[in-house]
Amino acid sequence: MNQKQLDILGHTHQLFMEKGYVDTSVQDILERSGISKGTFYKYFSSKSELLLSLLSSLQESLILQREKVAIKYKGDNQKLFEEQIIFMLSFAEQNKIPEMIESTLVLNEVKTFQYIEELKAATFNWIYERFQEIFPSKTSPYLFDGAVLLEGMLNNIFKMNKALNYPLPIEQIVRYCMKRIEEIVIEVAEQKEQLFNPSVYSAVFNEKTESHFSTELTRVTAKLKRVIKNKLINEEEQKKSLEFVTFISDELLQNDTEPRTFIIQSSLLSLEKINTLAQSKELEEYKEVITTLTRHASSFEKQAN
Repeated sequence: MNQKQLDILGHTHQLFMEKGYVDTSVQDILERSGISKGTFYKYFSSKSELLLSLLSSLQESLILQREKVAIKYKGDNQKLFEEQIIFMLSFAEQNKIPEMIESTLVLNEVKTFQYIEELKAATFNWIYERFQEIFPSKTSPYLFDGAVLLEGMLNNIFKMNKALNYPLPIEQIVRYCMKRIEEIVIEVAEQKEQLFNPSVYSAVFNEKTESHFSTELTRVTAKLKRVIKNKLINEEEQKKSLEFVTFISDELLQNDTEPRTFIIQSSLLSLEKINTLAQSKELEEYKEVITTLTRHASSFEKQAN
């Protein structure tokens, strides 16, 4: 993504936070960004595609910053998890992500809706996996229920907090909820009470991931970009590599047209020619996701026709 696109995303993000997605027009974006309609459509085929690019960019930033939190609290899994949740909720609040997502629900934009559902599923899956690292192995059959309860508690407390305009800090809410979840998990494990079978969820989540891979794209893109920035010493090589990765993401996340597979493959080949990247597991994982998502995009387009 070049600087012009980043500037447009930045101005659009401000508009979405001020006016909401629905009430922000393309003309508003043109005026705030100081660009022509031709320049806008050169980079984005529609406002909904721009929203997808913005959400993807925010998710990538969230993942990278969440991992930085992990470095600071390494060794204390529960404390780390609580700090990561606090960071994620603060990040969402500061960027008004819930408001942006809520405003799209009235629209009939299938790809946008799917991407938002994927974001929610990926976040839940991350919580569930982290629970398996935090709690004793004997509680494993009950951790899916615990993850469901944590998400429900956080969502409803935040909604009530907003409705009452009550100044409960995020840190207090997260620590309160985690203490309650810890008590519940220990109790239900002792009593062997289970609501959901985790194996059913795993099957559903894996099936969703096969069908809708764009949140995985955001995750593996963030990991590959980190390798590029940390391991490629040559500045020109680093710049070109980041451009290839960003181009592939933009091509796959566009809302209205089928991705140009031959250009994506050409970009992947260019990345593979860089020795440092070619030997990395991050590039291999990235290629797997790209292949799956490209295949899905092509079949989706055929079904639509």
